[in-house]
Amino acid sequence: MVAVNLTTMANVQDGTVYLSLDADVFDDEGTVARWVGHCEFEEQSQIESGPEFLDASDAVNWWRTRGAKRIYIRLDFGEYLWAGEGPPPDAPSPLSIFDADDPRGRPDGAAQTFDERRRHFSDAVIATREAASLDEGRRLTRRREAVHLSVEDLADRVGQSTEWILGIESGKSAYDVSLSQWIDLVWATRHGWPEETRVGESESTGWVAQRGQFLREAEIFVNNMLGLYD
Repeated sequence: MVAVNLTTMANVQDGTVYLSLDADVFDDEGTVARWVGHCEFEEQSQIESGPEFLDASDAVNWWRTRGAKRIYIRLDFGEYLWAGEGPPPDAPSPLSIFDADDPRGRPDGAAQTFDERRRHFSDAVIATREAASLDEGRRLTRRREAVHLSVEDLADRVGQSTEWILGIESGKSAYDVSLSQWIDLVWATRHGWPEETRVGESESTGWVAQRGQFLREAEIFVNNMLGLYD
């Protein structure tokens, strides 16, 4: 159980309660899905937190007994239900009323929602990674072709195999290339190669590029070495 900040019934009546599955443990495999909630107030920055529950209906009842009149509960991706007093308020899309028997709010249903969120998040990460890797590969291909190099020529310049270059350009292995290797590829795909490379022989990169953007970071690094950027 988490620490609970209790507020007076009058204050809870003036606030709005939001319930959802605990996102802080969202990525941890084997974590028990628990419902957490907090109460927000229009003219105060303070937020009052409630305890954790295995069942969404228990969480709703806990807040109701403390005087909460406006309660929203999130059961699925972006879907909010109304669990407050009276009919649901006007919203851009009509709100359904929370049903205590909704299987998604029960422990097994919450666990299933948790698993679905993990899979959705994992799929999104993979898709983003693949798109970034493909973009990096295409960018390298454009650089290589701009200086009229074959795959074999570029491989020879950086001391790698042609399969290594093809893997990057196809987007299959761009994420496996280190920033230092990207810098070598940038030097090797400039018209001034190999004389220009002496400028950066004793220099260090000094930072780590964001995943999926190594080539762009390597281009910036090389240009700075050549004094092309302020």
